[in-house]
Amino acid sequence: MKWAALSVLFAVALTIPSWADPNPQLVASVQSRLAQYGLHADVSQFATSTVAALHLTLSSPEGYFKTRQTLQGLLRNAKYKEQK
Repeated sequence: MKWAALSVLFAVALTIPSWADPNPQLVASVQSRLAQYGLHADVSQFATSTVAALHLTLSSPEGYFKTRQTLQGLLRNAKYKEQK
């Protein structure tokens, strides 16, 4: 049941409009938690959908290596904010 709810949240995160900027506290949280996995990226440059997907992955119950692998994939395919 948990995976079904997580899948729905992930799908919703991917449909968030690109014009909506992510919450600065969420950006800072994701940025610091990525560092715990040895990954470094300027999260403030990512679209809200990418920040949300990273956050959901960081909150998943998967083990360290599976989570790190998923995070690497998300960072490789990250969507960036549209420049205004």
